[in-house]
Amino acid sequence: MKKRMVVGKIIGFIGICIFSCGIAYVVTHYLEKNKYADINLIATFEDTEEFTLENVKKLDKEGALKTYPYIFTLENKGIANVNFDLKLEDSDFSRENLDYIVVLNDKEVASGTLSDIKDDVLLKGNIGRKKTDTYKVYIYYTEDVKDAKYTYSLKIVQGD
Repeated sequence: MKKRMVVGKIIGFIGICIFSCGIAYVVTHYLEKNKYADINLIATFEDTEEFTLENVKKLDKEGALKTYPYIFTLENKGIANVNFDLKLEDSDFSRENLDYIVVLNDKEVASGTLSDIKDDVLLKGNIGRKKTDTYKVYIYYTEDVKDAKYTYSLKIVQGD
């Protein structure tokens, strides 16, 4: 009788282990599938991928928001959320006296001085699955600079 109980407990324990391993496999497979799901992120630039500031006068934040911005749209057609970095690519021109504002769907999400950004990243963002967001980027001079010409473009890179 005791032998049967011991054998029954061993079989029950093995059954529970197999069941637990099966559940762990299913959960891990689901999480990995979503983590590495096909990323289908489309960036559409309204005018051009490159923008130039030339012969401009100093502006304050309110004045900058009245100028024509760098506009682009991000559309995530994938099944997973996507983290991304909005990186600045520019000429070898000094970034001093240049400030920026990033607006997402008509709401300011980032601003600061270009000379203070790290790794050229203006914004670390996230876009949900099956979602479309419109971004406007304003870069403007905060001081008068003679014969200034600042050319830049933005690059969207998958983030962490």
